[in-house]
Amino acid sequence: MSTSRRGAVEAGSRRVAPGGSKSSLPLFVAAEALSVFGNAAVGVVLPLLVLARTGDASTAALVAAFAAGAAVVSSFLGGWLADYVERRAMSVLADLGSALAVAGLAVVDGVTGLTVGWLVVLGVAGALFDAPGLTARETLMAGVSRAGGVSLDRIASLRQALVGVSFLTGPALAGFLLTWVDPIRVVWLTAACSALAALCTLFLRIAPDPAPSAAAPDDGTGAVAGGPARAGFAFLLRDRGLRSFALLAFGSTLVISPLAGVLVPTYFRGLDQPEWLGYTMSGMAVGSIAGSGLYAVLAARSRRGAFVTGLMVLTAGLFATCTLSGVWPVVVGGALIGLGNGVMAPIALVYFSECIPEHVRGRALGVFNGLTLIAGPAGLGAVGGLLTVLTPAGVAAALAGVWAVVALHAVTSKGLRAFSRDERPHAGRGARAS
Repeated sequence: MSTSRRGAVEAGSRRVAPGGSKSSLPLFVAAEALSVFGNAAVGVVLPLLVLARTGDASTAALVAAFAAGAAVVSSFLGGWLADYVERRAMSVLADLGSALAVAGLAVVDGVTGLTVGWLVVLGVAGALFDAPGLTARETLMAGVSRAGGVSLDRIASLRQALVGVSFLTGPALAGFLLTWVDPIRVVWLTAACSALAALCTLFLRIAPDPAPSAAAPDDGTGAVAGGPARAGFAFLLRDRGLRSFALLAFGSTLVISPLAGVLVPTYFRGLDQPEWLGYTMSGMAVGSIAGSGLYAVLAARSRRGAFVTGLMVLTAGLFATCTLSGVWPVVVGGALIGLGNGVMAPIALVYFSECIPEHVRGRALGVFNGLTLIAGPAGLGAVGGLLTVLTPAGVAAALAGVWAVVALHAVTSKGLRAFSRDERPHAGRGARAS
């Protein structure tokens, strides 16, 4: 990559808008952290609230299933909206909608009492707002970088660290409060987090794209043709780097979700040492936070080094955990999974912000996030079926094999190698086709 081209890329990532300031960075990461904190907390509160009001575990599963389905659908639609609606306004409205949906649980409970119908409707409403809000905030990252003159690598690593802290503290605080008060009172805390996230986003300074596109342009990939999901999929299929990132994210979620959600709990239960499951999950969360800091250090020297390090650590953690052969390999493996994920997660966001054209970035992110949301349930379903014919150790070995294929593709992918060597186009010029 020539010096002049690299300079153009870096200038696009760091350009300072007139009157801009670095004050947008804390507001941006605060909005992300508050939104994630509230969603993580409500993930603990809502099932317990359903059980407290209905006493039926199947109803809790029904509400969770409807909410998960709504999240997938809204992720694809939210990406389209992020390209056709002013993104800051969309992010604010999504967080306010989420706050109102969650607060509605408390209001309805106090006025008429929560029924199964109300629980499903309000649970789905909250999920419908969450995914578009996430996508809209992610599309704002490049503008925040330009406005404050802060590198995308720094923003992505800080965002990942605070997201990790929020995932760790949100359920913990919700669980602590639930030991003292009724679940409906904790609902107000989660609603307040979404409302505060909207307030932070409202005051963000966002610098416009230095090379804005005309309305509904075609960048040569055909990505704007068709409906919301079709446009995002078209761009995903044509851009080799995006394809590789999507496969990497889908594969890691496909493997990690059933490993952490089914196989590891089953293993520790068989050992009659369930407390080690908590240590393993905590190790994943702490590792993720540490990984975001490691990414910031490594990316300042070499993105290729950051990418290879993250992939190697993640692979080592998955293989160690999949052995299911002793407490410490599983616990240490969980910490390494978190550490590797913490390094890898910011890389994808930086790629989207630098290499995906502004006019299609929302749809591409919507498809990317939607596929990740599908991967978890798909992995859980596949493992549930395999456990009827294989032992947990056999299923874990199969998951390790799946990850080996995904990791091999990541190492050999031309799109990922080019990006991690800084050989990538400016976001305003369009992405490289395969």
